[in-house]
Amino acid sequence: MNLTNYVENGYTYTDYLRKIEDQLFDLEKLDKENEMIEYYSLNLKRIDRLNRTFTLSDEQKQSLQSLQTNFKILVISEGWCGDAAQILPVVNVIAKEAGIELKIVLRDQNLELIDAYLTDGGRSIPIFIGVNENGEEIFKFGPRPSYEMKLLEKFRADENYSKDEFHKDLQLWYAKDKGNAIFDELVEKMKK
Repeated sequence: MNLTNYVENGYTYTDYLRKIEDQLFDLEKLDKENEMIEYYSLNLKRIDRLNRTFTLSDEQKQSLQSLQTNFKILVISEGWCGDAAQILPVVNVIAKEAGIELKIVLRDQNLELIDAYLTDGGRSIPIFIGVNENGEEIFKFGPRPSYEMKLLEKFRADENYSKDEFHKDLQLWYAKDKGNAIFDELVEKMKK
């Protein structure tokens, strides 16, 4: 699959944030009872917090300097996705520091794309795709860091592990990890 068109037509990070705000505004205007309002609102707060607080260590910056960055990163995301709200701001900082163009497309408007990047048969997001100058995939990361995927496996396997506990554990892990696993796992993919 050639990804050039998706990259060219994707949102910048700033435009993506505006799009999420617009989607929230539209939901609030049309249907005050829509359960998605809570997800969009909470995720905008998470994104804002990470935009203000996440920074790379000197060691992380140094490791980015050694990368070959002749690619772009295409992200499949949505404003309602809690994992995207936790991961995308970190990846944005990484991309900025490394001088990599970051473009974002909405999953629900690009089903043919997400269907090419299914996770265990599902349309899980966010998905981060390294795209070379020919529009070809050179790496893929997502939808979550490996520890988070293990938590998901636990949730699916353990009927006593509730959805609320799972979501609480996810958010606590993100807060404790402070973007380090995201950095490590993404940069490892970028080195290949």
